[in-house]
Order: sequence, then structure tokens, then C-alpha cells
Amino acid sequence: MSYFLSYCKAHGGALLTGYQALRAEGFLCDVTLEAGGSEFPAHRSLLACASDYFRALFKSHTRESRESVIRLHVPSASGLQRLLDFIYTAWLPLSMDTVEDTLEAASYLQVTEALELCGRYLERQLAPDNCCFAANMAARFGLEHTLGAAERCIVRHLHELLARGPGSSGLLELNPSSLRAVLAAPDVVRVPEARLLGLALAWLRREPEAERLAHCTALLEHVRFGLVPADVLRRVYSGAGLTLPARIKGLIIQALNYHRAPSRQPLLQGEQTSLRSPQTRILLVGGRRGREAVLEEEEVVALPRAARGRGAAEPQEEAVEEEEVEEQMEEEEWELTQAVVAFDVYNHRWHGLTRLPSPLLGHSVCTLGNFLFVLGGERPCGSSLAAGANGPRAITAQVHRYDPRFHVWTAVPAMREARAHFWCGTVGEGLLAVGGLGAGGEALASAEIYDLRRDRWTAAGALPRALHGHAGAVGDRCVVYISGGKAGTSEGGVNSLRDVYALAPGDRTWSKRAPMGTARFEHHMAALRGAVFAFLGRYEPFSEIERYDPATDQWTRLRPLPYDRFCYGLAVVEETALLLGGLKWRDSRQVPTRNVVGYDLDLDRWEDIGCALPWAWSGLQCAVLQLPEGGEEEWEGESRKALDSVLDLLG
Repeated sequence: MSYFLSYCKAHGGALLTGYQALRAEGFLCDVTLEAGGSEFPAHRSLLACASDYFRALFKSHTRESRESVIRLHVPSASGLQRLLDFIYTAWLPLSMDTVEDTLEAASYLQVTEALELCGRYLERQLAPDNCCFAANMAARFGLEHTLGAAERCIVRHLHELLARGPGSSGLLELNPSSLRAVLAAPDVVRVPEARLLGLALAWLRREPEAERLAHCTALLEHVRFGLVPADVLRRVYSGAGLTLPARIKGLIIQALNYHRAPSRQPLLQGEQTSLRSPQTRILLVGGRRGREAVLEEEEVVALPRAARGRGAAEPQEEAVEEEEVEEQMEEEEWELTQAVVAFDVYNHRWHGLTRLPSPLLGHSVCTLGNFLFVLGGERPCGSSLAAGANGPRAITAQVHRYDPRFHVWTAVPAMREARAHFWCGTVGEGLLAVGGLGAGGEALASAEIYDLRRDRWTAAGALPRALHGHAGAVGDRCVVYISGGKAGTSEGGVNSLRDVYALAPGDRTWSKRAPMGTARFEHHMAALRGAVFAFLGRYEPFSEIERYDPATDQWTRLRPLPYDRFCYGLAVVEETALLLGGLKWRDSRQVPTRNVVGYDLDLDRWEDIGCALPWAWSGLQCAVLQLPEGGEEEWEGESRKALDSVLDLLG
């Protein structure tokens, strides 16, 4: 015997329609709900099905459960009306004006589906105007998903909310849990830390102050005091108008000690000194730059994939032809620049970040603890910093450090010797400077290391021979490699070298390693995946690269760049070596190239990323830093507002 089990989708809706018709007629209604002076006839069976509150009440066999009229302590009769309409029709009318009353009724009567609908409605309506209200509603009624969405909206629009004023934007009425989530958020953008501190202090001093002070530690421990200026920290510590808990005092003292030891700051990095929502950027620093920016329409077109293969003559000709869109520039069109430009390699955007204390050429840059160090180089002679590219220059020993947290430059003790066209890198907890041209234009064999803890330079093991225009890299186990360069006093007259030297930690003497396959001068090196790569060069090896394996002490030639390039900048982002700008030879003349190319280690292939520098630029140095969003001018304006607001709050 066979049978079929059939299901009718319309049956549930038909039952609700029937119940609604009975309620409209007042037929078979066996209970009356009363709230705010209004009465609502209803059916016990449907109420028990829809509401956990009524199910428990009607099963309790108490006197109240048998009453024909049940008085409900909900704040709004209209909220109860909407909830009953939902129970009978499955439709819930909502607006920002009525959602709170509806939530009150749904929470009191434990109608889970109505609570979820209110939560989803709040999420769909999230905007800067109502995100604080939505967070408070979600926290009050236990809507966890909605609470997370509202808090993320607050974080995303915090800059805008603070600009309106913490009071008018609703931030000062925010529930403590949500404010704690905002202060702890790692992705707050364009809001100085002092502004977050001011927000927390203003919230704590809001009435009822005694009740709010119980949250003091839970809130303030999420402020990154190392990112707050020292003068503000001292004022907060001594005159915040609050009795600060011991833990918060300890964090402020720790931050003040951090500010008092500028030389050790790169070694003291942690959450308290880390930028929120850091953005990876390539910094283009100093060098010779075209006086005029190139119009966007003139940017270099990306190379076709066919132009990136090895050994095909025709693709290489195509690549060179594309490069010819670069115009020849006369010397008066160049200038030594103080510019430091940030490049967003992911979105192909450029913006001016800051300016060097003076124009530089032949300098070196390195990073430690997310600080940028700029060392040595040639700077214009005389009192004026503005100089043409071929004006008189003097080699300097000066060192400056840039802090992206506060957008400030700090002078670091000068090197023991003036150096230009040298190499400097981060080795452990110090900076190692090697070789270069000295103040008299002679090549140097000397090396020196800057000890950040002691804030001074000391002599390190000298190279076996004097060099300038060499390259260097720090490989695995902090082994330093130096390659190529020249031993003479100028660019010409002496051949480029193939020599490679290595210095291991603790050693005072450089050891000689297998020479490169190609002699190189003014090239670059990078350490990637345990190997060391040597890129291009100024003269014969226009486009050659090779890889050194420290384990076997051997060099391997890799796929060359399809066209020559020198005086470029090199940066490594996510194991991709990027070459930016520089010069190339065209009809025995040096002409600029503005495109950016990347080397894919896995495929041994070069790719043009389809983005050109806005300027002709050569002799630049590159570094990778984590930066806050916004430029220096925007940061200074926001920082000034933040300091003023905190100081006004502290009286």
C-alpha cells in the first residue's frame, strides 16, 4: 500500500489570516491585554505559540494566568499594538521613531522573531546619524550581530562623528561596552590618538559621573598613550579631574618614559605605540626630480605580457618603443628635491607625505621600528636649500629620523664620517653604514654602526678595500652582504667590480664570497626567501639580475629586465621587488623613465604594474613604512584640534 505526504505552504499563512479575522470580530478571544490604558483582545493559544513569556505564564497555573485581563508593564501601548499585529500577521511596521518601543515590547514578551527583525532593520538603516543610537539599542536588548555592525559603523565614521562634536553625535551617550569596542578598534582612521583620549575623558566626566567612573580602567587601557604627545600626557596625569586607576597611571608613565628616550623608541614598539589601521606605503625619498609634474594623460602604458618574455627580440623592441614616450630633459629642468612621496602600490595613488630637512642626492635610507632614517648624501652648498641638479654640493654626515606617528623629523647623532653613495641597513638593533665617498670625494673602506640604546656611532669592521656606489643587503641570520661598486673617486676612470663581501654578527672582518657574474655599480640588492638578489647597474649590466645562494656560495643569472634602467629606487613589498623611476640610455643620452616594474620570484618574470610616477625622478631612495591615512597637513590640522579639545577639557 502506497501513500503520499503532501505539504501546503499556504496553510500557515491561512491560519494567521483566520486568527486575525477572529480578532477583528472579537470572536473566541479569551484574554485581554492591558497597557497604558489601552485594551487589546487576543487568543491565548496564539499568544502562547508566539511568545515565550505568555507560554510560561499560561502554563504556570497561577492566579494571574487565569485572569481574563492581564496588565503588562510595557512602556508603550503603541509598541504592544505593533507586536500583536506581528503575532497575528507576521508583518512588523518599523521606523527609527518606533523601533525602540517595539523592541521594548518584543523583549518584555520574549518574541524572538520580532527582536531579530528589529535588529536587521537597525542594521539596514545604519548611518552616521543613528549608529550610536543603534549600538545602544543593540546592547540594551542583546542583539549581538546588530551591536557588532553598529560598532563597526561608529569606527568607520568616527572622524565625521567627532567633527560634529561628541555630544551632538551621540558619542557621549554611547553605552560603555560599545565605547570600549571603539577605543580598542585597530582600524580607526584619520583620528589622532589624543582625540580618542579626549573622547574617553569627556565620556567619563559625563553625568552620572560616579556610575561612569567604574568603567575608567576598561576604557582608558585601550588608549594608545604612546601615540599621545607628552605634554598632553602630563596634563592628564596631573589634572584630568579624575582619580586615575593605578593601571592607567602606569600606562601613562610608560608612555612618558617612551617620549623621554627618543633614540630607543624604534626598539620599544608595541601595541601602545602602533598606528591604528596602518597603510603599507613605499616612500620615495630625495634625489633629482623634474621641476614639473607630468600630466596624467602622458603616463606610460603597461607593457603587454608578450614583452616580458626572455630572449624574444621583437617583444624587447616593443618595450623600448613604449619607453620612448619619455621626453628628454635638459639639466635646468631637474632639481635636487626635499620631497618625500608616499606610493600606494595597491591602488596606484601618490601623495606628498613630508619634506626632507634639506635636498639630498647619494643618500641612504633604512627603517627600524617603523621609523625612517635618512643618512648622509650630498646636499647643496650655501645657505639656500633650493639648488639646481648640478649646483655645488657638499657631502654630509647628518642623519635624520622621520616618525610617521607624529609626522616629525628628529636629528640623530651624525655619523663619524661624511658619506655619499654608500650603503646603510638595519642590523639587529643598530644601523650599519658602509663605505661610500668621503668629504674629500675619496672612496671609503670604513664602516660604522649606530647603537640606538647608547645613541652613538662606533667604528665597525672596515671593508677590505675602499668602495663607493656599491649595494648591500641583510640576509638570514643578520649576515650583511656588500657587492660591486668602484674603488675610484668618481664615476669614471675605474672599472666596476664584481666582488662580494659578507659580515656575520660578531665578526670584525669581512669575508670574501663568490663574485657576481656581472660587474655592477650603483645597483641595488635585496634579500628574499633566504637568497640575495642583485639588480641592474649603471653601465654595462643595464638590465641584468642574478641571485646568490648563501648555502652554496653560488650566483645564478635570472631573467633580465626587458630594457635598461639605472638611478632608480628599489622597494620590496610582499616579496615582490619593485623598481621605481630612474634613467635609461637613449641615443647616448640619459632620459627619464617613470614606470614601475615588479619582479615575480615564483615565475622569474618582470611585470609593469601599469602606474607611472607623476614626475621624472632619478637618484631616489625607497623605503617601506606603515603610515596613517591622510597627509602631513591633514594630520597636523586634526592633531591641533585634538590637542585643543583635550586641553579645553582639562581646563
